[in-house]
Order: sequence, then C-alpha cells, then structure tokens
Amino acid sequence: MTGRRLTIVVLIGMLIVGGIGSAAGQTHSTTGSSAQVRSPPADSYVVEQGSFCQPIEPLSGDETIESFYEYRSHETHSDDVERRYSSYGTTHLQRDNTSTLFLYEGPDGVSLGTVHDRLGGESPGALVTLEAAGLPHESEWVVKDDNYTGETRMDEYERGDGWASASWAYRDGRTDGGALRGGLDGEFAVTVHPQFNEDAAFAGSDLPVSGIPEEGGIEEWDMLSGSAEDPDRTSLPSLDEPVTIRTGTCEDPSVTYDRTSDGITATVTDASSDDPVGVQPTAGTDDGVRFERLELTDIEGDASLTFESHFSEVSETPPADVEPLSYLTVTEQSGTDNASATVSFTVSKDRLEERGLEADEVALYEQRGDEWTAVETTVSDESGDAYHFEADASSLSRLAVAPNPDAASAGSIGLVGIGVGLAAGAVLGLGWLVTTRARN
Repeated sequence: MTGRRLTIVVLIGMLIVGGIGSAAGQTHSTTGSSAQVRSPPADSYVVEQGSFCQPIEPLSGDETIESFYEYRSHETHSDDVERRYSSYGTTHLQRDNTSTLFLYEGPDGVSLGTVHDRLGGESPGALVTLEAAGLPHESEWVVKDDNYTGETRMDEYERGDGWASASWAYRDGRTDGGALRGGLDGEFAVTVHPQFNEDAAFAGSDLPVSGIPEEGGIEEWDMLSGSAEDPDRTSLPSLDEPVTIRTGTCEDPSVTYDRTSDGITATVTDASSDDPVGVQPTAGTDDGVRFERLELTDIEGDASLTFESHFSEVSETPPADVEPLSYLTVTEQSGTDNASATVSFTVSKDRLEERGLEADEVALYEQRGDEWTAVETTVSDESGDAYHFEADASSLSRLAVAPNPDAASAGSIGLVGIGVGLAAGAVLGLGWLVTTRARN
C-alpha cells in the first residue's frame, strides 16, 4: 500500500472513531463550572411582598460589591481617613430612618445588598434583623458592616443550610448593612424576612455601646432599581411582611421560602401545569454531595415542599445492596401529587475517589413506599473539582445519590468495545476497498 493510500485509510478510520466517541459522550460536557450548571443568566427580576409585585433591575458597575459598599473601620482604613464604621460608597443611596435593599451586578456576579439609614444623617440609629431563605449554596456574606475585632462589635452574621441572617445595632449618624454573593447569576428566589426595631434580635439586650434606641428608628423599607448613580426607589408596602426577590416576571409563578426548625420550606403560588418551576432544596446529608436544584413540572395552583436540613440525623432505609453517598428528604409536601422534577446535584471528585467510583457509576434513587429505584442519571457537566448530574424523578419524598451497579463502567466499556470493534472492522474494510480500487 502506498503512503497516499495509507493516509486515506487512517483519515477515514479517525472520522469513524471520532464520530462514535462523540455519540457516546453527548451527555458529558467538560467545559463548564458549577455556576453554568444552574439556569442561564437571568434577564429580568421582580420584588414581591404579598400581592405587590414590581419589576426591578440590578444596579451595576465595574467595581466589586465590596468596593461599591466601601465599609470603613479601623481595620480597613488608616487613621487619616474618615471611618465611622459605616458604608461610604452608598451615601447617595442612603436615607434617614430607612432600610434599603438592592441587587448589584459587578465583575464577580450578582449580589444582594442592604444598607440601613444614612451616614451623618438625623436618624437616632436602630436595631435590625434580616433573614434570607432559599439562598443558593454558593451564597455567602461578602460584606459585613460591622465586622471587626473588639468589644464594641455587636453585629452577628450567620449562614445555614438554605438560609443566612444578620442582626445589626447602630447609633445615630451611622449605617449598618451587608451583602450576599454567590449563586445569584442564574435563576433564583430569595425571601427576606424582616425584624425591625423592637422586633429585632438585639431588642432588650444589654448592648456594649450606649445611645442605640430600643424602639423605633426604621420607618421605611425600600427597594432600588436601575442606575447605580440615580436608581428608582420603591417603598415596600409593609415593614413586617417578608419580601421575595426573584428572577422572572410578575406573570410567572411565585416561589417563596421560610426557614423551619430543621430546614426550609419552598412555597409555589399560581402555577399552571405547563410552568416549569425551579426550587432551591437543602444540600443533602454529605458535604461532598450537594443537591443544587429541583425543576418541578405538572404543578397546578399552589404547592409546597419542606426540605430537611443536611445537619439532621439520617434515619433512612438505604437502597438495597448499596451504600448511599447522600440523602435529600422532603418531610412535608402539598399540591405535588402529580408533580415530577428534574433534579440537579453535584458530587466532588474527592468524594468519588474516596468511594472508588467513576462518574458514570453514580445514580439518583427515588423511594416509593419501601422500594428504591434508580432513575436515569446523566453527567451534565464537569468543573475542576466536581461532576454535575441531572436526573428525572417522579417521587419527591426521599431521594438518594448512590452507586448504581447496573450503570457501572463495565457496561460502558462493553458499549465502547463494540463501537471500537465496529470502527476497526470498518477501517479494515475501507482500507481493502481503497487498495483494491487503486490497483484496478
């Protein structure tokens, strides 16, 4: 066979094997990150409180939320810089006796921020507690006003499974506040539960700083939208009722969240059966495995699901013959009798290595009565330290991530072996054909 004939045969063989490899790997992308596995970037947002709903736009800028907020203390700025333990970057947004909410889109993504009162203003100060429920797992406090070392520091920040909270106490002429970032670049719904003034966590406490009022202070709760320099300002109807900030439009089904004693509850309102509704579950029972999102379908009207926190003790009956990596338990649900869900979850590569598993040996199981069934599970993406999976579940009460003996790599190897054998046979046959025709 001449060099020209050999080249033709090799090229045809590479095309065949490459085509088989592409077909076999069409559900396994390796170019994404965990943020990309979530829903694509949102292009619309709303703020809701009860029956009130208003479209909003994030404030945006080229600086990070930390720089935009510009908190100053003795630990962040030198002695020759004014630093009244307040936000100096948002002075144009601040109002006396007002707590202000806003979304901010910067180079590190979308953040949810808040600032209370006005620096150098006439407010007497106030006590504020805010709790955000339904947060994506990546969210964390990246701005903490105040966050410094010392006996006079009073503010407290917490982060739990599906929620975060902060409590502030400040005196006249100063501000307090903070910002959460992470997981807010795709679809989300976060419900902020307020406790202002005498209802705040610090009310009635013996505080180390004098001059902080125990009652009054905050009289208005606002939401900003649009230009970071001159935003539109919406006064929210109530100081006492929770507010939900979410992606989508006012015509979409509403999703709100409440924190429970051992988890979070997601409540869906005004859904129709053809509306896909995304909800944020708790993480699961294993730090190396994380339930990221449930995309619900076939919900008509209202529904709710209460997810147990992964800190709760596991008392499940495992799927037969396998040791699960993680569980997700829905302790209560209503309006979901006909619902199914696309379940997104991630498993760290370290966790797989500990268990001696390959990504294609992992499956989602659903429990029906006493029976556990493995459902079809695909690797949807891969980031540097984790694999990302999707699976369709028709029973939502208990889900488990576990090895699936029926999906072990032996089966995949068998399919690949057949494909390679067919490809090799095709290459030999084509080689014979090309050579024969050349001789003729």
